Amino acid sequence: KPAVALTFDDGPRAGSTDKILDVLEKYNARATFFIVGNVIGQNPDALKREVELGCELGSHTWSHEDLTKIGESGVNSQMDRSVSRIEETSGGKVTVMRPPYGAIDSDVKSYLDLPIILWSLDTLDWKTRDAASTLQVIQDEVRGGDIILMHDIHPETADAVEKIVPWLIDNGYELVTVTELY
Repeated sequence: KPAVALTFDDGPRAGSTDKILDVLEKYNARATFFIVGNVIGQNPDALKREVELGCELGSHTWSHEDLTKIGESGVNSQMDRSVSRIEETSGGKVTVMRPPYGAIDSDVKSYLDLPIILWSLDTLDWKTRDAASTLQVIQDEVRGGDIILMHDIHPETADAVEKIVPWLIDNGYELVTVTELY
């Protein structure tokens, strides 16, 4: 059965992250959430629920800075602060990271000790802010093995997920975490 990994960046956000988690729970699906440390206070319970639902926790740094511009001490600070806050809040473990903007270079790679996860399918939800468009990108482009990029901070993305998850399942895809996909 082909599998895909839904991934969500920039959260948690009250409302939209909760709605996404409701859909994942309804369909017994999992996803990977790349969490920004300094916004956890907007919806700390979402992190606990992500762990309860079997989702994967990833760091998206403390404050969404371009890691290629802040040097080793900046990268270490961004990662240490975010991982600590995510793990303290969730009771889970951070297993992966995604650099903001996908910005990565050999120096940043050498500073990180977590697997660096980018994506193979960008829904452009961050740009279009349109649920129908986000769904259409997936329907037109998804392939088994894809890592799908979305953002749980947008209500339109949460609306799209209500249609994306059942569509993927109906079309034979298993929804797994990034680590499970690998």
